[in-house]
Amino acid sequence: MSALASTVVDLANAAYPAPDVTTVAQQTEVSTGGLRTWIEDNIVFTILVVIACVILTGGLRGNLSKVFTVGGLTLVGLAYLGIATSESAANGIGNWTLGLFGINV
Repeated sequence: MSALASTVVDLANAAYPAPDVTTVAQQTEVSTGGLRTWIEDNIVFTILVVIACVILTGGLRGNLSKVFTVGGLTLVGLAYLGIATSESAANGIGNWTLGLFGINV
């Protein structure tokens, strides 16, 4: 039985040889820099416009609790986005957080 399996594997390898890995592999470095800048340039502006419309609509209707909630959450979201897109800010926040646990980096 094993001889038959070995023969089948040999025939399959002869008919369809394994591809050359060097031609399949990517030769460039993979990064998310292009995606990050596209999000910063396009998505952030759209989200800010939508949030501004919600705040203005809530203010016109007199629903001030919604205005302050959306405005406050917007500030938190923008702060998070600023930290996420800046490597030095992320490192600073990480070092500060580790410092809270007594770990000095």
